Amino acid sequence: MKNVSTKKICKRYKFILLGVLIILCIQLSLLSFSPNTNSTESDPSSLQSINKPTDRNKTNGPDPPLQIHFSKDKKSFQFQPKCHITVKEALSAISRAKTELCKQQIADVTCLSLEEKLFPKNIPNYCPFKGNHTSGFYYGCFGDSTESRDLSHHKEFPETNSPKNCIKYCTNGGYLYAGLQYMKECWCGDRFGRHGKVDISLCNNQCPGDPSKPCGGYQANSIYTTGLGAKIKNPVELLGPISQTKKVKIVFVLTLNGRAVRQVRRLLKAIYHKDHFYYIHVDIRQQYLYNELLPLESMLPNVRLTRNRFATIWGGASLLQAHLAFIKELLEMTNWTWDYYINLSESDYPIKNLDTLVNFLTRYNGKVFLKSHGRDTPKFLKKQGLDQIFHECDNHLWRLGPRELPDGLRFDGGSDWFGLHRKFCDYVITSDLLLDGLKEFYKYTLLPAESFFHTVLQNSIFCDKWMDNNLHVTNWIRKKGCKCQNKHIVDWCGCSPNDFKSTDLQRLMVFEQRPRFFARKFEPAVNQDIINSLDLYLFKDRPQDMKSYTKYWQNEFHLKDKANNRTDTFLSFYGSFQRRSLENLKHSSCHLKPVRILESNAYFAEDHYNGALVLYEAEHQQSGKKVILESHFTRRRHYIISDPQGPAGRLLSLETGTEYDLKENIFRNFGQLIGPYSDMTLEHSWTSGSDFTISVAWIDPTELVAASYDIEIPGTNHIGSHKPELKVPLRPGVWKVKLMHKWQIVAETSFLVVPLSTFQHRPVTFQQVLSFHNGPGSLYIEKDFRDFDKVLHINRTVELQNDADANGRKTGNQLDHWVDSLTKAFWEYQNICISGENSIGCLELDICERTLWSSRSEDPKSELHGIDNKSGRLR
Repeated sequence: MKNVSTKKICKRYKFILLGVLIILCIQLSLLSFSPNTNSTESDPSSLQSINKPTDRNKTNGPDPPLQIHFSKDKKSFQFQPKCHITVKEALSAISRAKTELCKQQIADVTCLSLEEKLFPKNIPNYCPFKGNHTSGFYYGCFGDSTESRDLSHHKEFPETNSPKNCIKYCTNGGYLYAGLQYMKECWCGDRFGRHGKVDISLCNNQCPGDPSKPCGGYQANSIYTTGLGAKIKNPVELLGPISQTKKVKIVFVLTLNGRAVRQVRRLLKAIYHKDHFYYIHVDIRQQYLYNELLPLESMLPNVRLTRNRFATIWGGASLLQAHLAFIKELLEMTNWTWDYYINLSESDYPIKNLDTLVNFLTRYNGKVFLKSHGRDTPKFLKKQGLDQIFHECDNHLWRLGPRELPDGLRFDGGSDWFGLHRKFCDYVITSDLLLDGLKEFYKYTLLPAESFFHTVLQNSIFCDKWMDNNLHVTNWIRKKGCKCQNKHIVDWCGCSPNDFKSTDLQRLMVFEQRPRFFARKFEPAVNQDIINSLDLYLFKDRPQDMKSYTKYWQNEFHLKDKANNRTDTFLSFYGSFQRRSLENLKHSSCHLKPVRILESNAYFAEDHYNGALVLYEAEHQQSGKKVILESHFTRRRHYIISDPQGPAGRLLSLETGTEYDLKENIFRNFGQLIGPYSDMTLEHSWTSGSDFTISVAWIDPTELVAASYDIEIPGTNHIGSHKPELKVPLRPGVWKVKLMHKWQIVAETSFLVVPLSTFQHRPVTFQQVLSFHNGPGSLYIEKDFRDFDKVLHINRTVELQNDADANGRKTGNQLDHWVDSLTKAFWEYQNICISGENSIGCLELDICERTLWSSRSEDPKSELHGIDNKSGRLR
């Protein structure tokens, strides 16, 4: 009977038992799972705590090792947290940080914050212009109206509202008065009393944060003073010439990044005069730019490149530390007697001549030029992330959680482009409770240079020296500039200005009679015509050489560059261009063999990318002489519209590349040179029409569908971008992107993923090509798209796979031949020239210095030829 009953039970509950078995299997698999804490993404909710305290009474031995605790598993780390961390932002940052040192720093900062030791809670305000009463003075109970508020700014503190907390909040926001209403409401403003004083009994609500104090009542405010005086903003206007014989001297501080050395020289030429000073900081990661600019020191006595170099990432504390270091170094240079510190970047350009700026600063000598955000300081503090802790390490700015602002200070901020007077600079590098406290606070702040100097000014003896002007016009286009494109380096969404273009010239001319002297941003690789127009406007007496005026060269590679994935990819292309150029010369009996690649430049003409220029050394086989040659190659586009009917007929262009700039809608890798480890993006451009959905399929050289995604196309004119998350290495060869609408192919483009012929500036080995050239070893994403083969007209054959496998084993000459056969389909040879004299008798070789396209040809707009003794400017 028992056996029968058991069988009946098993039969009756077999599905339940099966479910239990499945759950047990899942739990067992989870026990064996150990998360990778070096992942670039992490779900903060899956992290529970770090260094959770243990019950010592339950352990007989020493304390267990410090661990990071996950919800499903544990994994030991080498770093040693000094406290129990539960803040989700800090846990997320630790899980994503790559190095043990960075993890330790994040943990240490978080622990100091939890112990309230990261920065002082109270920082003094030394501005001598105070309010009529000290902070906390009670004015009484005043009426309010929902239709006409007595105080302008509102914040709710449901559990912590009290006179102390509300006054602190309003003080940090820069308001003169604080009002508490209806228990939880905190109101701030610079004036009160429009509805008159009312009976004290109407302000009888207890404060949730301090029941002993009244928190107003229904439409009644308990009014207190913050103790602040009115913000002193001096009027500023652009007036005519002045009669003073002694005029101010300026030190222009150029904080430079990138490789646009020609534009830097052009900027220096535009702002140079022998009476002023030019202090140049080049980001420590930009050695090419530093090497190219270093000769300026021996050429010009008032130019100095600092050796104290920083790696300044967007939003990082390093930029503020850099400015403080620059100021200190400049003040120690006793032979440089300057009055104003003005910072510029390679993206700035003057919109007025230097004399106008000098006259203006002389008239307002002693004032400090800092542009404020506007009126709503609490909104600025929130948007700027000043109420959050940030820490910079591993070239990333990590958000570690919320924080309280220090008591007693009026916070301010805005632009990080400024004109600081020398006396103010003297002050900011000294030490007092205000400066020391703020320097500690801003070590852990996002975009500190946009707020530190403003806040020091408003709370110091210099608070009456403020001019709400940063001497700049900035091209803000919020829809384009606020796309969170810095999320890979900072845990925050910020905005960046756009480049000025030719169509913006009239906008700039509006500022002709306003006190603005520089504009930003300008990039000759995006639009040089606007810079040319400004030169014609500013320097009417300067002869303009029109041969190269519409041309621009920007360095992409130099022999001394450090090796990385980008340089490996570029050198693989450039090596092919070099071989193909020399092969082409053999038809004229000019036999040369390649020696080494020296550098390359992106070449622009009439504001359009016009190809790659590769400069290299070659040896003449008949004479053994070594010469320097430069070759010009242009890109071929492979783009087909299969079905121009219907919504897909709106398509204007389809391009694939890397380093896509969402703000300017361009590939910063101008030649769109792609290798096995590149992070690709597809740009698609559309005219207006009806909304619809398009499908995008990525297909590798073996006709394997690597990925497919659906993209929503709006009805407006639209430029969109799509980045597939593919595993690397990508298989080298010709890739395709096909667009489908309602399962019909409507357009496609093809692009080249070049095989790597070099690795770390050396020829690749057999073991390396096996790793680099055979794809990711599995699917590109965790999904098989073979069901799409028929729709995409794919015919995957054994022969195709065999060819790919054979190519994936090639080295030496065989690899070079494969690379050359691929680049021929995508890059077209245009020209070649020889630098210097043609001493090898190759008649087909023009002299590079006499051509119009070569990077060695004359470029007067960016060349410096010493000081003109009469004008004091650069020739």
